[in-house]
Amino acid sequence: MRLLHVDTLSTKQTMWRLLHLHAVTMKQAISDLLQRAHHAVTTNQTISHLLHRAHNFWDNSLAELGAGPIAFLICCVVVATLWACVLCARCRIRDCAIIKRLFLLTGHDHFNDVDIMVLVHEAIFDDVAAQRLNLVVKITAGDNFVKTEANSRGIFQQPMHITVEQGTTRIVVELLDTWNNLLAVLPLDVEDHILNSKNTQPEVVYAMKQKSKNIRNPRVKLTMVVESDGDPETGLLSDSRAPDIDFLVRQQLRKAKTNIGTKKHVSELDVLKDACAGPLEIFEGLGDTVQVYVAVIGTPISRRWILGVWNDQEDYNAKRQPRQEIDLMRIQSIQADPMRNHVFVVHCLDETRVQKSLTFRRVDRNRDVWVEILRLLVMKARETVSKIKKSKSSNNDKYRESPQRNRFGFRRADRGDHEEQGSGCMAQ
Repeated sequence: MRLLHVDTLSTKQTMWRLLHLHAVTMKQAISDLLQRAHHAVTTNQTISHLLHRAHNFWDNSLAELGAGPIAFLICCVVVATLWACVLCARCRIRDCAIIKRLFLLTGHDHFNDVDIMVLVHEAIFDDVAAQRLNLVVKITAGDNFVKTEANSRGIFQQPMHITVEQGTTRIVVELLDTWNNLLAVLPLDVEDHILNSKNTQPEVVYAMKQKSKNIRNPRVKLTMVVESDGDPETGLLSDSRAPDIDFLVRQQLRKAKTNIGTKKHVSELDVLKDACAGPLEIFEGLGDTVQVYVAVIGTPISRRWILGVWNDQEDYNAKRQPRQEIDLMRIQSIQADPMRNHVFVVHCLDETRVQKSLTFRRVDRNRDVWVEILRLLVMKARETVSKIKKSKSSNNDKYRESPQRNRFGFRRADRGDHEEQGSGCMAQ
């Protein structure tokens, strides 16, 4: 009997030891989960305080209860509670449509979801060594972000669409290299810089905060516009298809109107002519490029509509002879190069009716802006020339149909009648 009692005691002790080891293992696992949950919800002080009290409850109360079935049940409850806290910390409260609407009605959030288009013109800096880097501009709004294509000269001229969700307070513009190293950063308040129409000006240069020694005095030129319908320039863009191209062309036409100033009679051709003036790079020889200045001249300066290529803007302003002239009436097509994103080709006929092609690369604006505005200008110029020809032909027809008179004011037919009558009288 004594031996049987000893065996029973040893079996119970073994079971209690196993349960104790299992409880200790569960304690370590729960402690790790507590730390992870604490890091996941650091922004929520209430949940963090509850986790701290739960941790103290484990240290103080679990030893009193003992490593038994009750302790194991408490462990399961604590694990389930902490897992629910982690899931709540990861979810976003505005994902619920009712809460999102409630925040907007009560004034907690000042705007709903907004779609904006950001045109990244260029990145400007003073360091010469940074010009060798391939730069990328990244724009982040909450959980959404977009990136430009890499460019070694920092000239992007690329439109990007991004959604600013309700509750987002700022947009972060980052200047990166191709290895995602942060070079400069620019935080922008959503309500001040985007939703406020007074501060949304085209081609605004923002000073960025330097984050790397590889770049000095970083700046970025941006145009940020809230997407909306109904622009006064849409009448000129009936043939444009892509929304991005429409936006870019509207911006360029609006800039051209500002350059022309407040004139009483500003035609569409005047706006298109000013919009087609700017620097380009022309390909010559074996792939060599030369920077030139391109503009369009027509009536009343010239009888013909000419696309001129000057050495620089000073030669154009001084009204010097262009290095090349292209008659707009002889332009056959203007096409974007499908293999190179910054290049377009103008196919035309020279004075001897021989076909030639001029290849350009954009400098200060998007390639598609040049293509679309040149196409619009060629179309409008041809319509104007055809109207002039029709008016001249109609005037000639009227002149031919009108009775011709001699220097004495008599119609020739009347004079002939008088001569016939006089000859008849002499015969008599």
